[in-house]
Amino acid sequence: MLYKEDIITIVKDMNLPANDYWISSGAALVIHGVKEFTKDIDLGCTEKLWDYLLQNGYSYRVEKDNSNIISINDNVEIIKNWFVDEKEFIEELPIASLESIKNQKYKLGREKDFKDIETIDEFIISRR
Repeated sequence: MLYKEDIITIVKDMNLPANDYWISSGAALVIHGVKEFTKDIDLGCTEKLWDYLLQNGYSYRVEKDNSNIISINDNVEIIKNWFVDEKEFIEELPIASLESIKNQKYKLGREKDFKDIETIDEFIISRR
């Protein structure tokens, strides 16, 4: 399991350009404080970073939903042009906003995504 400090350390150690990626999905929910831990780190990236990674020897796979994914290691996957409306900086890292994550999860439409949406909504209400 990856906790907030684990995610921060792993992503900062990757030394990626902040304008070309963002932390999303479960890892972003951990950074925001919505969840305590996650099993992996999903990063969205720009075309520029994607091309750089391919030129530096990374290969990618295409999922059933046509998303292109590079597995950096057992903990980190980078998804090309993965949906994000807005991002904010937390701990000097670009993080998808909670609204962006909700929109992304609506589009994915899996049972676990709807549970996450409910958890996000409860978190937002609890902070009022």
